[in-house]
Amino acid sequence: MTIVTATQQSEATLSPGWSGLRIPKACVLGLGLIGGSWAGALHRAGWEVSAVDPEKASLDEAISRGWIKAGWAAMPQFIEADLIVLALPLQELEKGLEQLVGRIPKGAIVTDVGSLKTEICRKSCLNAMAGADDLTFIGGHPMTGSEQSGFGVADPDLFRGYPYVLTPTPDSSIEAVRRLVELIQGFGAKVVFREPKDHDVEVAMVSHLPHLLAVALTLASQDTPTDGESTLALAGRSFRDITRIADSSPEMWKEIMVRNSEAILDGLTHWERRIGELRDCLQQGDGESIADAFRRAHILRDDMK
Repeated sequence: MTIVTATQQSEATLSPGWSGLRIPKACVLGLGLIGGSWAGALHRAGWEVSAVDPEKASLDEAISRGWIKAGWAAMPQFIEADLIVLALPLQELEKGLEQLVGRIPKGAIVTDVGSLKTEICRKSCLNAMAGADDLTFIGGHPMTGSEQSGFGVADPDLFRGYPYVLTPTPDSSIEAVRRLVELIQGFGAKVVFREPKDHDVEVAMVSHLPHLLAVALTLASQDTPTDGESTLALAGRSFRDITRIADSSPEMWKEIMVRNSEAILDGLTHWERRIGELRDCLQQGDGESIADAFRRAHILRDDMK
């Protein structure tokens, strides 16, 4: 019986760049904030990077920064790469994954950066069932970002210090997952594993709901009775910090909110219950219960540090 070592297994199942047979190559589809930051981080890690983006200005700037060597405005017939990063808008992810079938080397790893994981991971499983088993897909979602968008604000250090969720499917090889984890950890991120459905439920509470609340709080500032003066004229650091994410892309968040509405509505139910408890404390003048809520929140926040 032939014993296959971990190294041999890597060489047998992954494309040449993963096994050290050549300089690893990557292609980023979409040079927005996240995709552009991936390109910069990969370049700094010694990868040869290319990109696909309809905006010529983004491709030109990425080349001028030295982050990519080549770029295309549309998907080429074949992408010679060991890693493909799908950094497309949420509504285009499944189409982008489908377009990769037959266009990348056997053993290449494909990952995405979408805010929702159930749909794209289901699509990857359907592709595998249809015979596209030469495509190794591992869902991903960096839990970082900015209210700003576009390649101009891309940063190779964007992922450093933040959670990076991976959602492997039963079709994801152990070796492929290990290599992707090592790469992302090299960016300074903290890799966290979740089932796709669990990810969508949890991210509704820690990402999607906060964006919705920031919008609601900003709009509510108009409802405060004044003598013609803008309430926002008094907005200091606390209000600006908590509503910063209300500046995020309306089109992107429209897609996220609608597609993950069930989980977000559940999150709103939990939030409304907590707000109701604090409202009762205020109505009863129960300052000690309010202080206790702050103490418990401090402890929970410390867990994030």
